[in-house]
Amino acid sequence: MSRGTCLAICCAAGLVLAPAALAGPASGPHETVAVASSTMKPNSSTGFSYAATYHGLSGPHSDPPALRHLVIQLPAGTRIDTSVPGQCNVSDADLMLMGEAACPANAKVGTGMATAKLTGLGTMTFNTVLYNARGQQLELVESGGRVMGIAHTYVHGTTLDGPVPTCFTGGQPPSGCPFDEVALLSNHLASVPISTGRGRGRRSYGMTPPSCPSSHRWKGAVTFFYGDGSADRVTVYQRCTLIARKPHR
Repeated sequence: MSRGTCLAICCAAGLVLAPAALAGPASGPHETVAVASSTMKPNSSTGFSYAATYHGLSGPHSDPPALRHLVIQLPAGTRIDTSVPGQCNVSDADLMLMGEAACPANAKVGTGMATAKLTGLGTMTFNTVLYNARGQQLELVESGGRVMGIAHTYVHGTTLDGPVPTCFTGGQPPSGCPFDEVALLSNHLASVPISTGRGRGRRSYGMTPPSCPSSHRWKGAVTFFYGDGSADRVTVYQRCTLIARKPHR
């Protein structure tokens, strides 16, 4: 398999899998997805979750159209600070050549797995590793100890914006290949909370919203853009804990 093939199956949604119990799955025409924080407590350091499976309109066992773009809207008030962990601000060429050795160890923020159907090659599953970079995350697709491809997910406030390559050589039709050659079937990512400093100087890579609404749920959304021209927007919820106010004396 070419390096571009592995690049194409990489998940573009750069955040991370937390305990599934904190979020119930939500479904759209082509997908079932769960997004969650690793804690239900407001204003707390957290990991994040993304777990999804994709399918065709005829049911969960049918082939999905190729996912070309993924946009995750985290709950209002969520904070992501890419200046907290180390940063892997190197070129894709260096990552392909040196692998994870090109990145500082403290820039590693997660691991995961992606399964996809590849034209002419069938279904394949790959391990992935997530590194923090300036304003983005880098997902390294690995095979046999080598980095075979890299995908970028851009952090814009509470929005995670990830184009998904669907050509073996990277990119998307019509410039990268005449038609979508790769279709994601599922992808899962996981990380833990990361913080630096103490007391008032403590800073966290991810922070939950400052409060929990009376519904006991934080609300987010995921929008999926597919190669057949369809676009699905799915509302996702995750549980949170109301913080009791101390009575006035």
